[in-house]
Amino acid sequence: MKIVNALDNNNNNNNSNIYNINYIPFSISTIKLLIQNKESSEIKVRIKPVKFQNDEDYCGGFDDDKKGLKIIWGGGQENGLEVKVEEKKNKHAFLFVFHRGTFNMLTEYKLTLQVNKNKVGSHIENTTEEIYIKLHPIQNISLIQNISHQKITKNSLYTKFTFDGDLVGYYYPRWYPELFDSIGGDTNNYYKSVPLIKDISFKIFKKNKEIDKDRIVLNFKDNPIASIDGDMDGASYQIEAFRFNSAIIIRLWFLWISKNQFRKRINLEPFLQEKEKKGFDFFTNPELPDLERFDIVVSSNGNIVAVCTDFHWQEYWYKKRSNDENITGIIAKLDHPLEDSLDRLLQRVLVKNEYKSIITNLEKIIFPNKNKGYNLQMICSKGEEIEIAIKERKKKEAILKGTNVFRSHVPYIRNSDILSNMISQIVIDDYL
Repeated sequence: MKIVNALDNNNNNNNSNIYNINYIPFSISTIKLLIQNKESSEIKVRIKPVKFQNDEDYCGGFDDDKKGLKIIWGGGQENGLEVKVEEKKNKHAFLFVFHRGTFNMLTEYKLTLQVNKNKVGSHIENTTEEIYIKLHPIQNISLIQNISHQKITKNSLYTKFTFDGDLVGYYYPRWYPELFDSIGGDTNNYYKSVPLIKDISFKIFKKNKEIDKDRIVLNFKDNPIASIDGDMDGASYQIEAFRFNSAIIIRLWFLWISKNQFRKRINLEPFLQEKEKKGFDFFTNPELPDLERFDIVVSSNGNIVAVCTDFHWQEYWYKKRSNDENITGIIAKLDHPLEDSLDRLLQRVLVKNEYKSIITNLEKIIFPNKNKGYNLQMICSKGEEIEIAIKERKKKEAILKGTNVFRSHVPYIRNSDILSNMISQIVIDDYL
């Protein structure tokens, strides 16, 4: 096993066998692992931090000293990140580093990962490996409070997220952190002042008697430009900002990492109705831990030009249509038997797009006047088609009984188009 986005690719820091990785202050960064199975049989690997917690308050890990990092992952895997790798095959796995430090100083953190391996079909585990990581701030600056970070205020009507600080870093890919430098990032000059960030805000409206769903509204200068609603029960939120040429990319995270967050929210009433209707309790198998995101590309004049989200280990970029309609994002709730994976529920898109090409195409979308000959009509799917597929799937569902049911989050954009040349490869696969 090795870490793909380590700063020292040979995994040798003065012969101490410690990986060095950058983290982004007050944001969520990526640890990308490559698991190489040299065995003659399929293996199952479980990875988790040595400082691990799984109780009602939190499902995830911490840095070794519990000083400022949460280590999280998705897929509903409560006991650690679990990966199956076929014989003589390789596969990627992902952990996410959520920095929750203070403004006093940007520190380095130590993280120890415990790796358990066993052959599929065998109950004997080999707990023989630990991975040692040192995490460094991507750029250490003196005026830490000027780094853009979310500020939360509340009133009786909504919760408002804005940005404090105007120092914004360059775009950080969720699945390809090792390509950060090659797509334009510069760790020596990561932060730049972007006053435009002060014009961005989110308002979260909780479901009530009048509104049957949670709703998040993105505003530019207090004017709504996008909304997201759907299955947000039990979620907490994190907003981040990145520079990308003349545009800014707002990343909105949805984090399901607390069981109590499900149980204590007043918006769980629809759960009780569904329990009576379908005869089972969603608390049995919620997709927790889990995390989803929307990357929203906002031009300097406040217009949205593109949005990115993920579906079952693939990154999808939507181009906004040339009309005045605001972007509408959805997090759909899909209930299915545990043995059914999502790629069997909705059609998988197999592509060979290189990620650098996707970033190049994004630049062309942002600067259409400079790329008039560029063909943007390669539509793979319309957002409405995804919505129809999900609704049809729900119609065909047999009545789900018992507790062997899994609830998955499926994010998409209802009123935009996925471009065929802006869909990533399946990120857990190894293409080398």
